[in-house]
Amino acid sequence: MRSTTPQNLRTTRRSLVWYAQRLRVMEPAEVFHRVAEHCTLKVLATRHRFGWLLSHRMREDVTQFSFCSSFARKLPGFPWSLEIDDATVEALLSGKLFVLGHEWVWRPHCSVWHEAPDTHRQWPHEFFGRIPYREGNPYGDVRVAWEPSRLQHLVALGLLAQRAAPDIRRRAVAQLEAQFLSWVGANPSYTGIHFISVMECGLRILAVCHALDLVREWLQDPEHVWPALLELVRSHVELIRKRISIYSSAGNHTIAEAAALVYAGSLFPEMPESQLWRSLGLSLLEQEAPHQILSDGGGSEQTFCYQRFVSDLYGLVVTLLQHQQCSVPSAIEQAFYRSKSFLNAFRRKDGSLPFIGDGDSGHALSPFLNFSDRPKTWSPGLTTFDASGYSVIRSRSSQQHQLIFDHGPLGLAPCYAHGHADALSVIFQVGELDVLLDAGTYTYTGDRAWRNYFRGTRAHNTIVIDHKDQAVQENAFMWSQPFYAHVVINEESSDGAVTVLARHDGYEKRTGVTHWRAVLYSPPHSWLIWDRLAGSGVHHLELNWHLGIEPNVQADLYVFPCMDESLYLAVEGGASNLYRGETTPICGWQSCHYGIKKPIPTLRTVYAGSLPHEFSTRIWIGTGEETAEPILGRLAELRRLIDATQTR
Repeated sequence: MRSTTPQNLRTTRRSLVWYAQRLRVMEPAEVFHRVAEHCTLKVLATRHRFGWLLSHRMREDVTQFSFCSSFARKLPGFPWSLEIDDATVEALLSGKLFVLGHEWVWRPHCSVWHEAPDTHRQWPHEFFGRIPYREGNPYGDVRVAWEPSRLQHLVALGLLAQRAAPDIRRRAVAQLEAQFLSWVGANPSYTGIHFISVMECGLRILAVCHALDLVREWLQDPEHVWPALLELVRSHVELIRKRISIYSSAGNHTIAEAAALVYAGSLFPEMPESQLWRSLGLSLLEQEAPHQILSDGGGSEQTFCYQRFVSDLYGLVVTLLQHQQCSVPSAIEQAFYRSKSFLNAFRRKDGSLPFIGDGDSGHALSPFLNFSDRPKTWSPGLTTFDASGYSVIRSRSSQQHQLIFDHGPLGLAPCYAHGHADALSVIFQVGELDVLLDAGTYTYTGDRAWRNYFRGTRAHNTIVIDHKDQAVQENAFMWSQPFYAHVVINEESSDGAVTVLARHDGYEKRTGVTHWRAVLYSPPHSWLIWDRLAGSGVHHLELNWHLGIEPNVQADLYVFPCMDESLYLAVEGGASNLYRGETTPICGWQSCHYGIKKPIPTLRTVYAGSLPHEFSTRIWIGTGEETAEPILGRLAELRRLIDATQTR
């Protein structure tokens, strides 16, 4: 029986607060669903306590399963791009991974799968439903601990075995088998943290099926490997089916779980429940397709990391069904192709995507899976994705400038879990250089202050009013009082000049202030980002620019070395200062990858006084004077439009 300690009392209190917050966004049907799910957990806990979760390993005749007995590969060829150096190869062969900012080394002892890479503490080895894992737990960031147990690095070992010389192949296969059997032995059904999230179970199914399929002809211990696979698949899929993420929990988790159901039902048709798994998975994928992938191909969660994650999951299912010569439901196929097209529009030459919204560096199957098309040739001008809320402006200059203007919603209702308070934020690139960047994510269930900062408004290139976020953070994965953004002008003239004007209402109820932002571009290389704060009374306004390049300060100008010329930035409307790596309050940080943060220069301009008020941020190459006047001249029209709108 769990002892009553101050830590346990704090954990219980946090859990009650979390459940109370979630209850506020639940419809009656979901409440009944949650009660039924709780009863299911109680049954599983009782069965676990008395050892009634018996293994199927000795009951299955693996020769009856085509996936286990076939000499030919059962999975299709996928678009892999395995490009790793010798040091990474040796690390993989030695069982060494770098997971979300921390080193993890496999060793043949069950404790390795339960050790927190970030704190080196041991997560409890008990029924998963009793383990505290949300923020404030005493063990660490559970997302970091889950990463190696996704077993996606086994796919990399399988790919390496396919392409390497015989001696490297033997080492890769031996390492793959040893780690897989070690994981199964260290994680009895429903014991430990790796059963908490059924999405993690789903991703594990995808990974081990692909990894073992890649090396099936070279397996050294098949008499143990195949029964272990059947045990893992059966225990994982049944848990997924009982705890599928629906209602307010629907999101990228749902897609991963559904994809795993399709995989299990398609690859193991000999299992009695296979048709149920497959039909349920396909039904969920069809149902969620228009819900999660919008009409323009963007993601409803407002995060590029999870957009790629969801897109790849749809791609895996489409390719599997095609390989098995099964019909692909049109909703599933269309969702994949429109999401892939959307992502390709934002990819840089190196294949990377913008850091917008939450990102945990996670993958559907492997970082080496690459469904993307080749980068398109540079196409200057304005492209707007109305449904997802992004405008992309590409310059007509030889130095390719790209500005992404985010005028989308907070995220996927009702929790908006992975959205950031980044309304009207911009990202600006010159060639491959980030000039104005998004700060990233850093952590989910780690330190609350850092979680709040990186998803909050201050970590984005937009305006903070009265020290508040644009929405209210309830917990690490829930917002209330969400904002809504609206584009008012979105036009490109015959000479290539672009004007985009948008507003958001995130501060209207709490402060009485409306934020308007216009992005104006005049060819070939002059930009203006103009902010108008409409309202009354005295307020504290803060404009932040997170810089990817260290600027040289020349009076009121900030000068950036970009290729062969200098790029200039000037801000008007308040007192400006540069910050870097501050902690009280937090300011001047970037997280390029989950679990890693570094100091960066952040230019902050502050105004405290009465409204209305304006900020103007000019960016140009060279003197910029030849294009400054036309841009500034367009502001008078925008002011008249805003004033007319405010008086209606």
